[in-house]
Parts: sequence; structure tokens; C-alpha cells
Amino acid sequence: MPKGYTNDFFRQFEEISNKLDSLLDEKKKIKEEHKKEMAKLKYDLIKEFREEKAELKETIKSLTKQLEEANKLNKKLQEDNDRLKNQINKNSSNSSKPSSSNFTTPKKKTSANEYNYRQKSNTNIGGQIGHIGHSLSKRDVENLITSNKVEERIITHTIKGKTGEEPIIKYRVGVEISAYAEKHIFIPSENSNELLPKEFYTDVTYDNSIKALSIELGTYNLVAYDRLSDLFNVITDGVLTISNGTLVNFLYEFSAKSEPTINEIRSNLLNSPLLYTDETGSKYNKKNIFVRNYSNEENVLYLPRLHKGHDSIKDDNILPIFCGGIMGDHDTTLYSYGTKNYECNIHVGRYLEELIQNVFEIYWPVKMKELIFRMHNSRKLAVQFGGSQFSDNKIEEYKKEYLEILDIAKEENKTIKSSYYKEKANKLVRRMTKYMDNHLYFIEDFEVPFDDNLSERDLRIFKNKTKISGGFRTMNGAKSYVNALSIVKTSIKRNINPFSSIKAIFNNETLFAN
Repeated sequence: MPKGYTNDFFRQFEEISNKLDSLLDEKKKIKEEHKKEMAKLKYDLIKEFREEKAELKETIKSLTKQLEEANKLNKKLQEDNDRLKNQINKNSSNSSKPSSSNFTTPKKKTSANEYNYRQKSNTNIGGQIGHIGHSLSKRDVENLITSNKVEERIITHTIKGKTGEEPIIKYRVGVEISAYAEKHIFIPSENSNELLPKEFYTDVTYDNSIKALSIELGTYNLVAYDRLSDLFNVITDGVLTISNGTLVNFLYEFSAKSEPTINEIRSNLLNSPLLYTDETGSKYNKKNIFVRNYSNEENVLYLPRLHKGHDSIKDDNILPIFCGGIMGDHDTTLYSYGTKNYECNIHVGRYLEELIQNVFEIYWPVKMKELIFRMHNSRKLAVQFGGSQFSDNKIEEYKKEYLEILDIAKEENKTIKSSYYKEKANKLVRRMTKYMDNHLYFIEDFEVPFDDNLSERDLRIFKNKTKISGGFRTMNGAKSYVNALSIVKTSIKRNINPFSSIKAIFNNETLFAN
């Protein structure tokens, strides 16, 4: 092979080798650049992915929070809905609302006497068959005349008939109201030690009969001072025009003179084996005021306070030194006082009725209410036949049934869908479990009352007072009013004419000493 050809071959080979090296270098560079580009792209994609992932996390977190808030709101709305439905469905059978608030009869009123949504009946106006009459008989009037309670005035008439026949005697009863003035003459004498009585410091004063009538009508009958002043003016044919301020002073004077009698009522209550107590709200000078009653079958004492709780009870100084049983409406404050505490079963019956009417997943309230009132009716029947208590076996039987129903209640309450009513039902079960003995004292001792209705009756007048006049203007006025009402209501409980009691106190007498 020629030498030049060989050289040319090597030269070409070298060129090709150099091109190959160059291509390999270029390939390496391209590969490195591609690797860098892929790394950068991967970095950018990862960065973008992470940013999107972070954004999605924040979005999910925000949506989760919104969902939780929506669930909370939905739960709250459901509870509010149940609460409002429960409030709308409340009536006298399942709450403490009065029967006048029931809407069980048509709202349309078609006559003046169809108040409180009463339905018109088909019976004639007047006394109905089977009702006890309240009209005076001829014998009643003659007895009143004989006992000098009624003045007899004889008026003779001549009517058509046979001469010599027995006369027909009829009575017409009336009342006369006339003003009089007593002229009191005080003659000074050096031999007398008597001073001018305080009530005669002014030239003209009012007799205790007028004062007593103003207290009776103004407190128990809730006649406003304007109307009371007008009443005195009308019935005396314009002779008496008594100002509102004077009528208020009558109340203050009566309250002061009633203190010895109030102390007697307090003593009677403290010496009794049983005390009913509750409180109700009213107003004075646009502020809240609370009136608590301390009652039994023959006495009632009202005391006004600005606040509830132990401090007010201690200020009343009745429960802290009372050594008997106390009946209340599940006011746990009362459990610090007395020797025993009794629970009102009428109220717990209303709470059971509330569940019966609104929660259909459970049946235990029906059983419990039936048991409580079955025990009550059995006790009333036993008392009619001279019983004083159930046998020990019967008491244990009732208590066992009571506890069995509560065991059923704990399981049934788990099925209640509404969280509002579930809590209500569980709360009632906890109460009836914890205070079982306090609810059932009435089956162990027939002297223990079944309910606290006596307190509710004694306090009802304050609801009327608040509705009519809005409450009291001063605390002193409230104290004077409750003192007067304590006298009137205690007189009524004892079948004593309250007007006579008021006059007696104005005459500085002390009443109700046992």
C-alpha cells in the first residue's frame, strides 16, 4: 500500500476520531444541559406541586373549618328549633304557665264573658243543676236578725186577699253607707295626766273603718289609689275626697301597727312541723324585687327582698332557725335548712308531660307519671278510709318500680335524636335519681304534702299586682304592702273576716296568738 495512502487514511481516521470526540463532547454537553433542564423542570414542577399542595391544604383546612362551623350552626339551629317548639308547646299541663295561656279552644271571642278562650255552652244563664247555691234563704236572714248582725226594719203592705189569712213575709236585704263625723272635745285639766293622742294632732282625721276598708280594697282586691279615692267620693255622695297620699299613709300606719301580729305569724310558722316556701318576682322603681312566702294551712308571711339566695333567706331569719320539714319547688338553696326537704311532684309531673308531648322515641315518662299519680291517688283513697301510712312492703314495692323506670329511662334516652331534648331528659333522670327520697316522702308519711301548690296559691296575687300596677314604687311601700297582705291572707286561711282583722290592728290589737 502506498505510503501516501496510509497517511491519508490515518489523517481521515484522525479527523473522524476528532469529530467523534467533538460529537461525544457535544452529546455530553447536551446531556448535561438536558439533565440541568430536567432537574430545573423537576424542581419547578416540584415547587409548583408543593405550592399547589399547600394551597389545597389551606383550602381543605378552610373548607373543613367552614364545615365544622356549619355543623355547629346547624346543631345550634336544631337546638333552637327544638327549644322554640318546646316553648310554643308549653301550657299548664307541661309547665308552670297558667291555664289561661292554653290555646286548646278557639281564639275567636263572641261574647263578653267568654274570657280566657272559654267555649260557649248550651246551658242557660244562672245556677246549674248539682251546683251548691249561694243565695240567702229566709231562715238565713232571720238568723242574722236574731244574732243582731242585721237590723230589722218592718214595712207593712196591704195586698188583695181574704181578711184574716196569714200574712206573707218576704225580706229585702240592703246596705246603707253614710258618712259621719265624731266631734272629740278635749278639756284641759290640771288633774289629768293624759296627753292629746297623736292621731288627733291634725284637726281632721279618719276613722279606722275608712282606713280598714282602704287596706282591704287596696291590698287584697288590688284597687288602685285613684279608683279607691273615687270610690270613697262616690259612696259618700261627694262628702269624702281622700287624696292618694293619705291612702298611702293609711297603709304605712297599718304596717307599723301590724308588727306585733306579724311577729305572732312568724312564731306560729316557726312552731309548725311543716313549712311551704317559694318566691316570685315583681318590680319596684324599675328594678327587680323578689317576694318569698312562708306558709302553712293557717298562716302566711310575705317578705320582699332585692336578691335571691342564702343571704336573703338569712335576712328573713325563718328557715335558719326552723326545725321542721320544708316543701319547695326544687330550690336546692332550701336544702341547707330544716330537718327534711320535700319536692313538689306536680312540677315534676309537668316536666314528664313536657317529654311525653315532645319526645316520641321514649316511653318512660308515661310510666313514671302514671306511677307518681297512682301513688298519690292510692294515698288519697287510704286517707279516706282512715289510713296514716302505707305498709313497709308497699313502700318498697313503689320504690322498686320507681328505680326500674329510671333504669329504663337511662337506656331509652340514648335513642333521642334531638340533643336539646336528650339533655332535658337526662337532666330529669339525674334529678329524680338524686332526689328520689325527697320526691317520695309523701308515701312514707301521709302528713307530708304531695305538692307545693299552697305556695303557688299564696303567691299568685303578686302576679296580678305586677300586671295591674307594675309593682311597687319604693321598697318601703313593698314592705308595707306585704305586711298588710300577710294579715289579710292569714285571716282568710283561718276563716276570719279580714276587714275585722284590719280594724282590730288599727285599734292596736295583736291577732293570731296561738
